[in-house]
Amino acid sequence: MTRWTRFQTVSLKPAVTTFLSAIVSAGLLAACSAPSSNPATTAQPEPAASSAADLGLTGVLFFHSYSDYSAWDSNLYGLDLASGDLVWINEHWKSMISPMNAHLNAAGDKMTFMGSNAGTAQTDWDVYVSTWTGSEWGEPTNLTGPNDQRDEDPKFSPDGKRIAYKNNGVLTTMNSDGSDKQLLTIGAPESSIPFFTPDGSGIIFDREGSVMLRKNDGTESVLWAAGETKAYYAVGVDSERFLFTEVQTTHHDRTMWGFYDGRPAKPLFYAATDCDNSDPYPYKDGSRFVFYVTGCPFIYKGGYNVAIADLKTKTSYDIDEINPETNTHQQDLGPTWSATAKVKP
Repeated sequence: MTRWTRFQTVSLKPAVTTFLSAIVSAGLLAACSAPSSNPATTAQPEPAASSAADLGLTGVLFFHSYSDYSAWDSNLYGLDLASGDLVWINEHWKSMISPMNAHLNAAGDKMTFMGSNAGTAQTDWDVYVSTWTGSEWGEPTNLTGPNDQRDEDPKFSPDGKRIAYKNNGVLTTMNSDGSDKQLLTIGAPESSIPFFTPDGSGIIFDREGSVMLRKNDGTESVLWAAGETKAYYAVGVDSERFLFTEVQTTHHDRTMWGFYDGRPAKPLFYAATDCDNSDPYPYKDGSRFVFYVTGCPFIYKGGYNVAIADLKTKTSYDIDEINPETNTHQQDLGPTWSATAKVKP
C-alpha cells in the first residue's frame, strides 16, 4: 500500500535550496536510468489455481479402488477430467472380478488390466482386454487364463500391438489378442511391473528393488540401483526420463524422476518422509502435471487417494475437486491417463 505524507512548507536559505535541488536532480536521473520495478512490466510467478477443476485438464483418468489387495473386490473407474463425469467401468461385467492396474492403448479404444475369472474357486490373476463399444467398455476377454498362475500388471506398447506383463515373476510379452507369448527373463530374478519405453525400443521394469531396462535385442542395464532404498512402479515418460516410486529408509514412499543417462534421480516437490506418495503417472508429457496416489493427510478421506501435482506452481490438488465422489475411504490406486479414451458416448 502506498502512503502519502503531507509536508509543511518552510522557507529555505538560497544555498540550502541549491544543495537540495542538486540532490533531487541526481535522484531523479538515477530513477530514470534504473530498470523499472513496476509490477505491470515485471514478470510475475504464475499463481496456483484455486482448485483442480480450474486446471483445464482434459482426457480421462482411470484408477481402481479396493478394500484390500487380497479381498478380490477391486473396481475400475474412469473420470472425464473436462466434464467431471465419473463412471464405474466394470459395473455390468459378468465374466471376471477385481479389475485393477489398467492401461490404455494410444487410440484409447482398448484397455488392458489384471483381474480374475468370476464364478470359480480359482482366484489367480489373469490379463484382460476390454474394448470401447461406442457407448461403454465391453465385456473383457481373458488373454492368459485361467491358468493357475499370476499374470499381472499389463501395459500396451506405444503402437498398441503388444502387451508386456509379469507371468509368475517372468517378464513376458504377447500380441494384444493374446497370441505369440514370449517369456523374456526365464532364470533371472523376479521381474515386475513392466512399462514400454515411449519409443518402443525396450521395457523398463522392477527387479529386486532396482529399476531395469531391457532393450529389444535382449540386453539389460540398471537405470536406478537399489541400496538402502528400493524402487518400484516405473513409468516411461519421454526419451530422457521416467517416473518411479522409491521406498525410503523411513519405510514411506516418494515419487521420483529417473534418467536413462544415469543422472541422479530427483524427488518430486511433494515428497515426504512421514507419509506415502506413490503410483505416479504423467499428464501428457509430464512437463506440467503428474497424477499420483497419496496417503498424506491433506486428503481427509483416509487410506490412499488420487491427487494431481502442478509441477510449475508446486501445488497438489485433491482429485475430488473435479468430482467429489472420486476418492473413497478405500484404497484408491493405479492412476493412468488417456488423451483419447471415453467413459460416455
